[in-house]
Amino acid sequence: MKTKQYDIKNNIKIGQEIFENLPNDIRPDWAGLVLSRFDYYIKDIPISISELYPIIDDKDRWKEAHEQFTKIRVFGLENKNYEPDNYIRLAELVAKVTYNASGQSASFDSDSGHYIASLALKATEYFDDNRLEEEVKSAILLFSRNKKFKDNLTAAKDFLLYKKIDDILWFDWDPIGINDITPRDEYQSYVPEIFGLVKAKSDRQEIANRLHKLETENMGMSGTIENCLTIADKILKVR
Repeated sequence: MKTKQYDIKNNIKIGQEIFENLPNDIRPDWAGLVLSRFDYYIKDIPISISELYPIIDDKDRWKEAHEQFTKIRVFGLENKNYEPDNYIRLAELVAKVTYNASGQSASFDSDSGHYIASLALKATEYFDDNRLEEEVKSAILLFSRNKKFKDNLTAAKDFLLYKKIDDILWFDWDPIGINDITPRDEYQSYVPEIFGLVKAKSDRQEIANRLHKLETENMGMSGTIENCLTIADKILKVR
């Protein structure tokens, strides 16, 4: 498969192949991950979109995504000058994919997910930011580099969890305050340990204590345990 950005953006067949390679139970999380790349670039995320994330995170709530799609669509119709409009359209597709994965009746078009990759990359054009383009492309291709995930749901879920922890450490924890000026891999050496704590069912205090030790002893920063507890809560929410 060609994976150059312009191919993914303009060739829906590539988007189709990427989507069809995903296990059904991973599709909402993958779609939500792609959408979430824009969270740090959208000044005021519409409530109808921010409400979609908790639905994605809870399989028992996937059926609610149909109603959430309607809310997102209504927002778009009532705010026709909203920019970037492709971001709203992308959120609609994510809601559709999430509802379809629930197995409920009256599903949306089965090819809704085929357009996510293309539309997400088109949405990045509004921001003209290379970092965002790379973040979006990385999320799109997250499962495409390893075919084993299609037949191994546990491995796919663990891989997604690992990625989400990496995101939280980079975007939310960032004890040095450098996530807008340095390479993306600054904290990646800490991800395996935090991932291991989550898999071992460690509680928020254990995770927070480890984060606090990393930022104060390893990095020499003056972090607070209160902030680390907040980060630990974020991590446990994506478990």
